[in-house]
Amino acid sequence: MTVSAKEVQELRKISGAGMMECKSALSDANGNLDQAFKLLREKGIAKAEKKSLRDANEGLVAIKKEGNSAVMIKINSETDFVSRNAEFHELVNSILEIVMKNKNDTDKSIEETKTLISDAVGKIGENIVLKSLKFLEGNIYSYIHNSVTEGMGKIGVLINFNLDSSEIENVGKNICMHIAASSPKSLTVDDLDKSIIENEKEIISKQLKETGKPENILEKMMEGKLNKFYEENTLMGQKFVMDPSISIEQYLKQASKEINSQINIQEFLRFEIGS
Repeated sequence: MTVSAKEVQELRKISGAGMMECKSALSDANGNLDQAFKLLREKGIAKAEKKSLRDANEGLVAIKKEGNSAVMIKINSETDFVSRNAEFHELVNSILEIVMKNKNDTDKSIEETKTLISDAVGKIGENIVLKSLKFLEGNIYSYIHNSVTEGMGKIGVLINFNLDSSEIENVGKNICMHIAASSPKSLTVDDLDKSIIENEKEIISKQLKETGKPENILEKMMEGKLNKFYEENTLMGQKFVMDPSISIEQYLKQASKEINSQINIQEFLRFEIGS
């Protein structure tokens, strides 16, 4: 089939692969961008994570905390100019209050924000979309990266710990910053979506077949590559950004020993504009 220059350019942008490799992959995939990306991964050409196709997906991630409750939302605008507008910030704060009031009743929160958003679109003149919202309760630590104003920025992180102690303030802050930087897919391997694991196994298997090595060697290579994937994509397995000589799991063990109490992460949440 004929592959357009625009399609090749899009695949190059998300994969980082060369022009001819992209053209060939698109041809083999009958123009399907996702399938072509997967083919490039199987050949070991493309990186594991797609880059964003969109040059501009603006807006804000915002966090509000009250006592042991916290809410985080992601709301998109068309331009960065609007995301820095005081009227937009007022809208974001109003939505945060609604979500906090309704707690885990997501449907009710979405329904109650519709008129607010519609009115804001009329005033501001841009399309505005509430993309994500989440309520958490517990011993919550939070972090906003690339802050535009208080509690609002481009990346937001919430972590729920098992402890509420001033002794783990730094631990909470450090791990929040790590999550913002490293974007883990899950807390542990057990929490990782099974479809993600199966997809990775399929890609690794096709990569390894090209080596022509014996089956027993391939099994060990598969195990090694999967372990590396888990290490890179689960929070507990990732190398701590502030000290890459240890993992987050090891960092928590060290911190637990220092305060003589076990520190556990119950759950975490990460929102980012553009993802």
